[in-house]
Amino acid sequence: MRGLVLLSVATSVLGQTPGDTFYPPTLNDTSYISNSSIGTYGGIYEAPTEGPTGGSPYGTYDYCSMPHPRSEEYELPEALINGSTKGKLVYLEYLQRHQRRTPYNILPGGENQAYHCDDVRPYLYAGPSSTSGIQPITMYAQTYQDPTNPFTPNVNGTCQYPQITIGGVQDGYQHGKDLWGVYGKKLGLIPENPNSRVWFRSSESALTQASAGAVLRGLWPDYKGALPLHQMASSVDTVNEGYSCPAVSSTLSNLQSTTQWKEHLAVTEELRSKLGAMLGATESSWQNTFDHFSDNFQGRLCNGYDLPCSLSNSSACVTMQMAEEAFRAGDWEWNYYWRTNPDVVKYIQVVEGLFIGEIISRLQAVLDGESSLDYSHVFVHDGDIGPILGALGIETLRWPAMASNIAFEVWETKDEKDGNSFYARVLYSGHPIRSIHGLLDWFPLSGLIDIMRPYVPEDIISLCG
Repeated sequence: MRGLVLLSVATSVLGQTPGDTFYPPTLNDTSYISNSSIGTYGGIYEAPTEGPTGGSPYGTYDYCSMPHPRSEEYELPEALINGSTKGKLVYLEYLQRHQRRTPYNILPGGENQAYHCDDVRPYLYAGPSSTSGIQPITMYAQTYQDPTNPFTPNVNGTCQYPQITIGGVQDGYQHGKDLWGVYGKKLGLIPENPNSRVWFRSSESALTQASAGAVLRGLWPDYKGALPLHQMASSVDTVNEGYSCPAVSSTLSNLQSTTQWKEHLAVTEELRSKLGAMLGATESSWQNTFDHFSDNFQGRLCNGYDLPCSLSNSSACVTMQMAEEAFRAGDWEWNYYWRTNPDVVKYIQVVEGLFIGEIISRLQAVLDGESSLDYSHVFVHDGDIGPILGALGIETLRWPAMASNIAFEVWETKDEKDGNSFYARVLYSGHPIRSIHGLLDWFPLSGLIDIMRPYVPEDIISLCG
């Protein structure tokens, strides 16, 4: 309820539509961080333990569970609505971040609240590919603390860090149901049962794998078989920074040495100092960016927990105003990484360029009439969604939140207007992306490929050094 009150106040003050909450006009400036009147810029950062969540009004930036294509709000491209052309959806490339989870970053001094995950089971087992082989017992991980372990952290509870929570599982199931409502029932692209023209991939992370299971069950609630979830070997994975590339860290070091970066550190110095002293988080990993503080606060609020308090002084607690400033600083950092830093093209190339090339190859196959797929769904991380949105030229980029999603739709028309028969549009969290190239709502597929191609490195081995 507290999050909904914050949202309603911010919306009334700022006069935003839900879509506006994705595009703060002052995000390129550090004044966005220091301006407390902005609050969360209409964003939602709270959810109960149990899901599924659905921010109000739907379509608002919701860190706990981002909106996605849903039949109630989904609209056909304007060219099809006004009758200027006729066409059908022939391909969907869908990317999404995993669902909500516990934090990665536990406070160095320990947490004042226990995290409980007994209501969700991370399954762990392997079996032969043949159904006639020996079938394993279905097993799941159960986290516990042993009092004889001297390394037991100051975190009571039954969670791993990170791990998908029960709310994340429920969000994923609803996500899949909603995708079926749009791309299966409404548009007829996703088949009633999986076939050879659908393809799924994830990173090596248990987070993305668990999300895939929940989302795909929402798509096909009655399907009885198993499905392959493709993954690359972790050492050469083209998502989640899997392959070794020294240029990633050197480029990051350079962009964190600029005047802009130092200015944002100066603006947030007081907050970082307060949080560090209160929570015992004075190490450079907590003080050099807002990644850790934001992640810790988000993981709490998005799963029904309170903001943290000092272990030595229970009355010294992080306030919502502190958390909001941390979230604004996190937004600024993500926008800087993938939109405004002076070496952004190279940074996207070394981090995500190979995967962007894979997306282009699938889109090119459709354009050439050689595609063997109708629907590809890839489960990745915020660190993958961010650079792809940067490559698409999104106007401003807030932190790609839980279950952030990008839908590349390819439509085939019959009139071949201007010599083009394949048109694209790109949805971010259910709505066409507002881009420096214009609204990515209806334009030749070749144009989409042209936008993304500069971010694919010609020689990644040489570029990585």
